[in-house]
Amino acid sequence: MASAEEEQELLRQDIRLLGGILGEVITEQAGEQLFELEEHIRNLSKARREAGGERFEDDLKHLVSSLDSASDELIARAFTVYFELINLAEDQQRVRVLRQRARKAHPRPLRESIPAGVRTLRERGMGEAEMAALLERLDIELVFTAHPTEAKRRTVLSKLRRVADMLTDLQERDLLPDERAELLHHVRSEITSLWLTNRSRTAVYTPEDEVKTGLYYFEQTIWNVIPKIYATMQTALAQYYPNLALPKRFLTFGSWIGGDRDGNPNVTAKVTAEALRLHRGQALTLHQPMLRQLNRSITVSDQLVDIEPELLQAIHNAAVESRHVSYLRDRYPNEPYRLLAAMISEDLATARTDGKMVQRLLGQEPPPKQFRSGATLCRQLDLIDRTLREQGLGQLASDDLEKLRHQAQVFGLHVARLDIRQYSEYNTAVLDELLRKNGRFPHFAQLSPSQRADLLSQLLTEPIPDLTQLADLSQETQETLNLFNVLRRGVAYYGPDILGTYIVSMTHGPEDILAPLLLAYWHDLCLAPDKDFEGLTFVPLFETRADLREAPVVMTTLFHHSAYAPHLERVGRKQMIMIGYSDSNKDAGYLAANWELYEAQEQLAECCRANEVVMMLFHGRGGTIARGGGPANRAILAQPPGSVAGRVRITEQGEVIGERYGHPAIAQRHLEQVIHAVLLASMPPDKSQLPQPKPAWREAMAEMAATSYHAYRQFIYETPELLEYWSQATPLNEISQMRIGSRPAKRLGGDILSSLRAIPWGFSWMQSRHVLPGWYGVGHALAAFGSTPARRVLLQEMYREWPFFRTVIDNAQVSLVKADMGIARLYAELVEDERVREQVYGHIKAAFAETEAWILRVTVQQELLDNDPVLQQSVRLRNPYIDPLNFIQVSLLSRLRSLPPEARQGEEGQSLLRIIFLTINGIASGLKNTG
Repeated sequence: MASAEEEQELLRQDIRLLGGILGEVITEQAGEQLFELEEHIRNLSKARREAGGERFEDDLKHLVSSLDSASDELIARAFTVYFELINLAEDQQRVRVLRQRARKAHPRPLRESIPAGVRTLRERGMGEAEMAALLERLDIELVFTAHPTEAKRRTVLSKLRRVADMLTDLQERDLLPDERAELLHHVRSEITSLWLTNRSRTAVYTPEDEVKTGLYYFEQTIWNVIPKIYATMQTALAQYYPNLALPKRFLTFGSWIGGDRDGNPNVTAKVTAEALRLHRGQALTLHQPMLRQLNRSITVSDQLVDIEPELLQAIHNAAVESRHVSYLRDRYPNEPYRLLAAMISEDLATARTDGKMVQRLLGQEPPPKQFRSGATLCRQLDLIDRTLREQGLGQLASDDLEKLRHQAQVFGLHVARLDIRQYSEYNTAVLDELLRKNGRFPHFAQLSPSQRADLLSQLLTEPIPDLTQLADLSQETQETLNLFNVLRRGVAYYGPDILGTYIVSMTHGPEDILAPLLLAYWHDLCLAPDKDFEGLTFVPLFETRADLREAPVVMTTLFHHSAYAPHLERVGRKQMIMIGYSDSNKDAGYLAANWELYEAQEQLAECCRANEVVMMLFHGRGGTIARGGGPANRAILAQPPGSVAGRVRITEQGEVIGERYGHPAIAQRHLEQVIHAVLLASMPPDKSQLPQPKPAWREAMAEMAATSYHAYRQFIYETPELLEYWSQATPLNEISQMRIGSRPAKRLGGDILSSLRAIPWGFSWMQSRHVLPGWYGVGHALAAFGSTPARRVLLQEMYREWPFFRTVIDNAQVSLVKADMGIARLYAELVEDERVREQVYGHIKAAFAETEAWILRVTVQQELLDNDPVLQQSVRLRNPYIDPLNFIQVSLLSRLRSLPPEARQGEEGQSLLRIIFLTINGIASGLKNTG
């Protein structure tokens, strides 16, 4: 077993190998002079970090400013490709360490794994009845979103995956010298191809492209990892709770990609129909390899085994609907299990060839004559499983068939449920037009919220109007009607499993939920036309500080509302409630937002308990710390006691998807950590070791949140110079022109700050190394509260004993180490007004120093991240390679912005912009964060 030092040496070997090959490729493709220039820049950057003198910084600035555009591009590309390869090597190292820890822990379970969670519950006294109740309600759903923060193209992702696979072969296979040489040749070829591949997309990135990128991870890792997750849970239960059965569905996936139309006019009804087609097509395709494997493995002859009549009847029933049965019977004359597997495979293959699904959903083609649902597939596979076991063939049932059953139960025939999201004001505007056009009410949007709720309630009791007779509708209103028709046809034609929930962004009151409920009512989407379909469900999304505070009142009113209460009963008194981390941070600042979110969760949980409603909290987390990012398992354990209760929904956004699901072993580890955390967070209070926050802790947090909020609002919203500084000292404008997402950077209307989405807000500060949204206000609040020795001791106690506070502080540490005030100063030089520059930068620098000092004091550390030496070392090793990209980006921004407006649109300006895009990609890879 390798020691920690030996494992680090393996990482260094990988880095040397990949870095060495990249150096050879650069020399071969760009010339030795360019390679030497890159090395000189790297050495200057390293010397600047180590010596800390201005001379190296001046030398680096002078060298970078003297480069021509061609050299800028080549140097930026060199560092960008380097980071892609280093990230890959670190992933490989993480997998090695995980395997090493698992071997060392055996026979005990690996820490933060599913078996560790189940074992902990057993050791803390959870009996079978309590565990059975938890398993019955266990519901974890991870939702992929299309936020434009994944800067890598799918082409690049595929190349890096191939390099990773080859690295694994180099390390794990017993290769002969010739085989090793051949494999290294393939690695070199792939890195050469990486070097010659554009990092920026040359075409406009469409919502359909986003759907395909999201589905890439299901194909590459998730599809085959899910059976391992379910098998691990089954094994753990067999060991610690042998009388309990594995839940059929406790971990599933959803998606917003192709359904999230909040502020994105590019997501149309046709796009949503195409997203549904792509989801179905991929599921039908991915089921085929396992069905073929099943076909080969269950070659049980009816001449050797008595076949259950139920299975023979199922074959007969399937044969009635199948056009392939004749030749299949000839092919497998005495192998009924194999025959049924082949018939299922042929039917799915036929369904996959339906080239008119989009047209059917849009109403341009008639409904399909028949369709296969995920439920049908599961019933057939369950029948095969049950009859095999009844015949004493459990060994066959627990192999390939079991994997396929788990995939069918989790993914069905649509991979992930597709959510729909729309902005509350958009729905109001659509109904305003519809009610005016059909003569029902002239000025719906001008009514007060309560008046709108009353009118909506009345309309929900009236007959459904004929909306097809309305003419000259606006594009927005017609698109909305088209969408609901697509959803109605989708459920009718392909089953209810295709749909997730309807999320209302910026929910302010009950009327914002009643609005889409009415639209659904008008389209037969909330009357449960199918016994398997309870109706479309509606999820309020509370995002701002004010809305989070009002959320419990809004939900209580909604639960008792005459128009909503019948819907609540139809869906079994289950209610999903979403809380937004991104906009709450932009609105209130990091510390205040975290506390508002914590209190909102507590109050919403109590509200739902009081009203006998089963709540599932939906956490809208982003990639960066400012947007609720950070380790998912720690975030779950930091939630208020009683707010999880076995049910949680979490968004997976941007580059986080690539980091968590790019490698099968890392994907499995991430999913196990999430499940482990949910199990521990769901224990009864008398058995949980997660502490209840003390009154003194709560009072301290409330005081610090208020202090932080006022400091943040004063600086961000009430300092006029801040907007000027931000727009010039960050690549905000350039980021908005990148083709990394289909959604515009701003919502329509409002001033630049309030209408700007939280993602470009965070992305721009991250690129310029201010990382302001992830730490600003923390230091001021800690300093104001910790004015006495007793209060400082209290802060240290809170950090040691309270998971929520520890997570908030530790995440802020990560933001601080990714920030760099020296690099931020380079960006500040781009600000034209010296007074604005010195005022704003000076304030940020002082706030940064205060925050760093106080976090060190609270955590009792000498340096930031002393408590996470692996991450600390990774950041230190990366900085000398990230810094040159920042220097180059600043130089390019200066040159671009000095051009006349017309020249910026010409060849010179666009050439500079393309290189800036490359530096943005490189910095994002180096920091492992975008927005």
